[in-house]
Amino acid sequence: MTMVLRTASLLPLLLAASVAAQGRNLLFYGNSFTYYSWGYGVPELVQKIAVAAGHPSPTIVSALVGGVTLQYHATDPGQIAVIGSSLPAGQHWDEVVIQGHVLEATPEGGHDPAVFRANAVAITGNVRSHSPAARAVMFQTWASAWGSPHYPMPWARPIDMHDVIRGNYRLAVADIRAAFGAGAAANSAVGDGVGLLEWDPAWYEADLSHPNPAMILLAAMSIYTSIYGQTVCGIHPVFQPADPLALSLASQGLGEADWNFLAGLADRVADPAVRPFAGSGDHLLLETATGSAALTACPTQQMTTGTLVQVQLRSMNGVFDNAWGWLLADLFQTGSPPGPWPTYPEIRIDLPSMVLLATSTTLTSPMTFSIQVPVSLPGSSFLVQGFAWRASTETGNPWFTTTDARELVFH
Repeated sequence: MTMVLRTASLLPLLLAASVAAQGRNLLFYGNSFTYYSWGYGVPELVQKIAVAAGHPSPTIVSALVGGVTLQYHATDPGQIAVIGSSLPAGQHWDEVVIQGHVLEATPEGGHDPAVFRANAVAITGNVRSHSPAARAVMFQTWASAWGSPHYPMPWARPIDMHDVIRGNYRLAVADIRAAFGAGAAANSAVGDGVGLLEWDPAWYEADLSHPNPAMILLAAMSIYTSIYGQTVCGIHPVFQPADPLALSLASQGLGEADWNFLAGLADRVADPAVRPFAGSGDHLLLETATGSAALTACPTQQMTTGTLVQVQLRSMNGVFDNAWGWLLADLFQTGSPPGPWPTYPEIRIDLPSMVLLATSTTLTSPMTFSIQVPVSLPGSSFLVQGFAWRASTETGNPWFTTTDARELVFH
């Protein structure tokens, strides 16, 4: 068993004339899914992303123990003592990030999801006894990759394992909110982002469970959105010459293209209140690209006369493979997008003025649309959204599911 207790940033220096900007105080409880790559773990990356976004550097305290469940973090005297001993007198925790064992939120391996949930509440209570306004951020873990011994027993497919883990992390959030109030907890849906990678072994270490550097980055991005309530697509690390965040990525073989691709996925699985044009939230993905850039799920792209625009609608994990697909678009004044449709808020385009870009009788293969923009309309934007004519698990809509919409801005 490996225990890690590290403070990853210097505490603000109190000066006679001024006080340095105070960053957030973040406490991490978890295991090797959080610290797997030394010096490039989730906490360190959350800190670097926050600084790259212009926030004061957060104080990071990582109370991490390899291989344990939340019960250890909730009850071990040393883990509890971290809460009161790691900050200067008078300071409080802003968030506690809580990550459980790979099987802990499932009934497999001798685990009980009810115990997992109770321990999440207990950890939150421990932290709030010191910092009454502290918020719990549940670090929703992921299903193991295809090829794992977990398939075909006890689960037939990764999506089945994913659904159990996801459901119990969401229930843990609900339990924390019931105990401490509606604003006391959030779910950081890291596992949903891994689901958009379709549990491909290429994103994992050789054990098909631990994250490789790219997945660690995806996890940190998702947790950043949950803590700061901001998307990551608008953050642009400087790669030439490299800033601290870009240097950290380069140390793991990751570059600008990796950042752009993963940022789109992290934003896609952020809380709906954070996403600019949130759709249903199911296993359906809309990506766009302009010029020679790669496709991304980031919410906004720039274009002008002659720009090549590409749009791709994908069924993820086979969920919508046999559904009929539509791509719809709507022109609006930049800065004044249409609001959610009153009856079906997952519709983000204005239906009376929409145009049908493309249709397909199946989404077994990605549905694509491309155009060389013939004109420029500065001050205007197109909003593009994908539809699958199949029921949505997330919204309960029995007829259709929507992607998040993407804005294409004329400049």
